[in-house]
Amino acid sequence: MLSKWKITLVVVAGMIVVVLGVRAWRKPAALPEKKPVVSGRSFGVPGARVKIVEFTDFQCPACAAASRVVHKAMQENGSKLFLELKYFPLAMHKNSRKAALAAECAREQGRFWAMHDLLFRDQGIWAILDAPEDNFLSLARSVGIDDQKMMRCFSSVAAEKTVTEDQVEGKKFGVGATPTFFVNGKMVVGAANFEKVLKEALP
Repeated sequence: MLSKWKITLVVVAGMIVVVLGVRAWRKPAALPEKKPVVSGRSFGVPGARVKIVEFTDFQCPACAAASRVVHKAMQENGSKLFLELKYFPLAMHKNSRKAALAAECAREQGRFWAMHDLLFRDQGIWAILDAPEDNFLSLARSVGIDDQKMMRCFSSVAAEKTVTEDQVEGKKFGVGATPTFFVNGKMVVGAANFEKVLKEALP
């Protein structure tokens, strides 16, 4: 009788081991981390936990400094963020609207972020020019942009409309200075404040 119980216990134990083994085998693998994607004026993971909308002025020195902060944040946490950039050229900066048009025309050829970086890099050069268009074309050519298409776009109604729509949207949400960020809907002005709020928002 005792031996039968031993056999029964061994059988039951074996069945438990098999069931647990099957469950472990069927356990789904962890999903791979989503990689940031570049699309137009956006960068990051669509649907990410932290969404950032930035209103910028390419002639604004504070925006140039903020671009470095944003770049670092995207490098370190790109899989957790989604950034969308909007144009907000200020009237006090004589060439900022033309720079926004240059960036938008670069976007049309799929080179927005390359042009974005160059405009901020060379801000001190083109910002003081009376006619910065030639400088913009030179920058565009350096990143493979067709300058003829760029020139046509630069004077197009479509490019002007995009910049104006961004400005109208910014004013609607209370933007009055640059850089202004919206981190998950919360307005943040300035790079230092942005860094602080971003750290709080990241999981």
